[in-house]
Amino acid sequence: MLTAPISRNDPAQCPPDGTPRVPAVSLTKAPDDLANRDTRATRHLCAATYLDRAFRTIVLRQIYGDPYRRVAPSYGFDLVPVVAHAWRSWALASLQQVAVLLVVLVGCAIRPATVVTMLCWLGIFFALRTFVRAVPDVFRLKLRQWADRLLQRIWRDRRRIEEDEHLRRQFWVVRIGFWTSLVLLVASQVAAGWAGTSPSTGSQAAAALLIPIALAVMATAAVRQVSLNGLHHASELRRADLTRREAVIDRQQSYPVVVYHRPAPEKADEKWAEFDPFEREPTIFVGSGQLVHRWLPPLVIQLMRPGEEGMSEREYERPPFRTHQLVDHLRNAMRRVSTPEDPRRLKLLVQDRVFINERDVSAEPDLLSERPGRARLRQIIDDPHHVAHHFLQLQVTTDGELVTTVFLRAGVRGRSLSLDFAACALTRTPPGYHDIDLYGESGAGAVVRAVLRALWRLPEETAQVVWLCQAPFILKGVALAGKDRTLVPRRRILVGSRVSVREHASLSWKDSRFDETRVHDDIKLVEQRLLKATEDFLDQHKIDTSTFKKKASNIINNSGVLNMGGRLEMSQTSVGAGAQTQIQVQAQAKAGGTDKGDG
Repeated sequence: MLTAPISRNDPAQCPPDGTPRVPAVSLTKAPDDLANRDTRATRHLCAATYLDRAFRTIVLRQIYGDPYRRVAPSYGFDLVPVVAHAWRSWALASLQQVAVLLVVLVGCAIRPATVVTMLCWLGIFFALRTFVRAVPDVFRLKLRQWADRLLQRIWRDRRRIEEDEHLRRQFWVVRIGFWTSLVLLVASQVAAGWAGTSPSTGSQAAAALLIPIALAVMATAAVRQVSLNGLHHASELRRADLTRREAVIDRQQSYPVVVYHRPAPEKADEKWAEFDPFEREPTIFVGSGQLVHRWLPPLVIQLMRPGEEGMSEREYERPPFRTHQLVDHLRNAMRRVSTPEDPRRLKLLVQDRVFINERDVSAEPDLLSERPGRARLRQIIDDPHHVAHHFLQLQVTTDGELVTTVFLRAGVRGRSLSLDFAACALTRTPPGYHDIDLYGESGAGAVVRAVLRALWRLPEETAQVVWLCQAPFILKGVALAGKDRTLVPRRRILVGSRVSVREHASLSWKDSRFDETRVHDDIKLVEQRLLKATEDFLDQHKIDTSTFKKKASNIINNSGVLNMGGRLEMSQTSVGAGAQTQIQVQAQAKAGGTDKGDG
């Protein structure tokens, strides 16, 4: 997306009025250091398809298997290898489930009582395992309770109440585990005696059924861990050949036009009954995370000439510039700070994004069928009443785990310039997805431990056969996902993006306080440079910037209300009718001292 420098003396690059011509906007090629999407976030999301069954189901059913809705933009990761690994993980788990089901069906066809004995053994193992886990807690809490009574500690603080409640729950776990094991043991012996001429013969037949199930579970665990090891060491995650659906996903995840969904309005009483200050609210910036900062209201200045005359004499009847000229100036100014040759550069990806409501797609169908070129983008930028909204997108990230994205929309309307600024943040993926990066979690030792864990969880692995009921719904998406079905209008079908796997697999904002400073830093770096570049552009076009400088100073100094993840930080602000803010200034006694304001 880098462009050649502008030559003011080259007539081929300058229009007849002498205004420098801005180079063409490239929407297909990114800088070399930002084109690689094999980030840590991509690897962790690929690993999540093997570690998190619910996440894998979302990828397969709501992304791959839903060709009637657009895929959300991918910020800091590549969705194509995530989808590919989701299919591999599902196929591996389904093979295990089919093997278990076949063993059970064969056992039922030959001798049903043997299957009952085998299931009783699995139930006994699960109950005893639960019993063994709960016994140490019971002894520890019971000893502490006896010590409190012996030392006559009669107070009941909050910790003591919680421990007593935990002790009661663990007692119930021990009792239920013990009696369940006893009942299942008796049932297994009865079933074994019913299955064969003697209980020992029935037990041998049940073991013969249990061994192939255990082997299937062990083999699946080994292959799964080998796949995770490959993710950790692979130099490239994406395959060279893509399926038809993967090609559509690849096109949509990087497409400059985003179709957003506007949810139906909720009732006030229901909304406040479930109010969560950290809940991610839906915005038009789908896929970019939580909206953490926005200029409300947008920054608006009148386009007037410098001077002391009145507004009628200084105001421009026609704007001295086109809106796309300001956008091109800001785009070039931001790209200069991300030059790959600069070791202290800001790893910034500058792109053009066009957002359109899914209900307005029918008015502009060409936006989805053909990638908008330079002329089409300028038309959208210069038309303040267009149904689509152009934003200059500035994305800051290092490894895809923490992504800060700034959106800026410029518009000239009513003889004024309006700047709409919004910043969104994608938090890190859950720590459980990072196990492949830990010491000793890859290699032959990791495979052996994965097999042993699978044997320890043999009852749960066997019970996963019930998830085979989802197979028809997942395979149905294969038949429908042959082509991009969002390009052809269909009655009462809205194509706006509904799900972003990156947003789904991200920590809540309240669990990301350690990254709040980094997000603030990224936003301020981009914000200040945008404001300064805008000020320079307005000065070049003979526009009075006195009001702009005052508003920009207030924005930089964070005066007013700042929205950070559902929390309001207010400084030098009055709330309520007739409210006033007083700032006291204390003069320093010493000469040359600095003044301190206490607001």
